[in-house]
Amino acid sequence: MEKLQQILLLFLAFHFLKAGSQVFDTTGWLSIDCGAEYPRLSNNLIVWEPDGRLIKTGFNRKVQEKQDLEEMNTLRSFHDVLSEEHCYKLPVYKLTLRYIIRAGFFYGNYDGLSRPPTFNLTVEGKMWTTVNTSSMDGSPVYHEISYMSHRSGEINVCLVQTREGEAPFISSLEAVPMWVKLFPKLTSNATIHLVTRTNFGGPEVRFTSGLHGDMFNRIWTRGATPPNCREVSTMPADTTLEIENRPPMAAVGDSIEPINPSDPIILSIPLPPLIPQVARFVFYFSDHSCQVHEGSNTRTAPRITQIYINGTPQSDPVKFKSCSCKVVYSQRINVKAGSVVNITLAATNESKLPPMLSAMEMFTWEDTEDHRGASSITACESFFTLCIIFIQALYFLALEI
Repeated sequence: MEKLQQILLLFLAFHFLKAGSQVFDTTGWLSIDCGAEYPRLSNNLIVWEPDGRLIKTGFNRKVQEKQDLEEMNTLRSFHDVLSEEHCYKLPVYKLTLRYIIRAGFFYGNYDGLSRPPTFNLTVEGKMWTTVNTSSMDGSPVYHEISYMSHRSGEINVCLVQTREGEAPFISSLEAVPMWVKLFPKLTSNATIHLVTRTNFGGPEVRFTSGLHGDMFNRIWTRGATPPNCREVSTMPADTTLEIENRPPMAAVGDSIEPINPSDPIILSIPLPPLIPQVARFVFYFSDHSCQVHEGSNTRTAPRITQIYINGTPQSDPVKFKSCSCKVVYSQRINVKAGSVVNITLAATNESKLPPMLSAMEMFTWEDTEDHRGASSITACESFFTLCIIFIQALYFLALEI
């Protein structure tokens, strides 16, 4: 008991210190270290709490293969019972508010069986994804959605066993409220699934209490540099610049570009087996021509890039201003589960500089909006309004008579 009190006092001391010095607001963040016994403060000043108060089933376990991320060294495993649900009740604000929800998994041979399981993940009773822990390459696997809560005060995230002898487990669970509206050009109401969020030319980027980390606790994984490309520094001169969707400066501060200016950038994105059918890419560019060509006549040379997805050009070519950042959305595309999306960024004939890319995100969602239904509702509302006006007119006319 005395040890727990010391830990809690230390926890509160660091919490108040962080509140007085942090750059970003972490109000309402939930960071759950599943299977942990005590709360703790991470190196990047995130408060991690144990999951005991959020779920009543399961067992605390420790992995045999340790990870640098402390939250991946413990987990909660569940009974080996087919179709049984194990649900976390995440407390959230009683508001209509979008949350980033991320579940993390690291098997680490915690049970000594060397038999990583596959199971389903649901949110509010709807299918989220299938978690295949056998596909891990020795690193944690994350699944992330952007989910709209509707004043209920809680979000239920459940693990469901789908194979006999393969009990589900979970290492971490996070929920971050989006006080700032991000991605206004995506769907407004549907649950948005993250397929990839990649930082090209630099290391993985996470939340930090400094200026260059991600203020919404997003994870930008390090992207592989194609063999025909090189990594270049593209840090904007104004690091306080507010870019659409608020990408961290550490993500736009590094980029890739072809070694041969006439070569394209070619990327392949494998899709998971279970995803919704509508997708959209978000590309982040940070032009660095004024840095690498300082004092030369190429500083004002045009950089014009055409984006192709599966061979189809995405609207008009993208024109860049020297030493500026630009965010470009792809068109909505239909994708097939388990397929591969091929992306090509190529310089146009008018461009004097090669294509470049700083970061990229891909999102999918179910297109359940019934536009005809919405039109019908609008028409009914208009007709109803006219009826009310007509009845009111008859009433006042009767009074006059």
